[in-house]
Amino acid sequence: TTLSYDPVEELGDMPEFGMILKIDADYDHVEWYGMGPAETYADRCEGAKLGIYKNHVMDNVARYMVPQECGNKTGVRWAKVTDRRGRGLLFEGDSMNFSALPWTPHEMENARHPFELPEVHYTVIRAAMQQMGVAGDNSWGARPLPEYLLDVSKKLSFTFRFRGI
Repeated sequence: TTLSYDPVEELGDMPEFGMILKIDADYDHVEWYGMGPAETYADRCEGAKLGIYKNHVMDNVARYMVPQECGNKTGVRWAKVTDRRGRGLLFEGDSMNFSALPWTPHEMENARHPFELPEVHYTVIRAAMQQMGVAGDNSWGARPLPEYLLDVSKKLSFTFRFRGI
């Protein structure tokens, strides 16, 4: 699969360039070859190590007081999302960003407290060329540094593969 983007002059910062898909929540085992074991972002990966890691989808949810973006993994070469019997999907790409969470970004952004998140019905998989950095270099809302933003002034292309296993 190849995703392409042609520059749009009026477009502001693009938070992410990739795709999101939802599958049944029974597919809750995650294994990846990339940076880990904790979440990593373009500007938050110095403490991570390249390796093969395993966890469950719910393990990728950060315990923030206000639900928000979390669980991203950088430098992912391949990732599997499977059920307890090992059936599921294999994603392969060249140093992609990847996450598997129980809620969509929209659901997390619209919950002010963890108890407001909906009941879990699916696993939300994200495979992306890049996600902007999280910034927060200070406690009052600093923006990500320019080198951690997606350059939307030029064409973008992201190629990855996925298949059933």
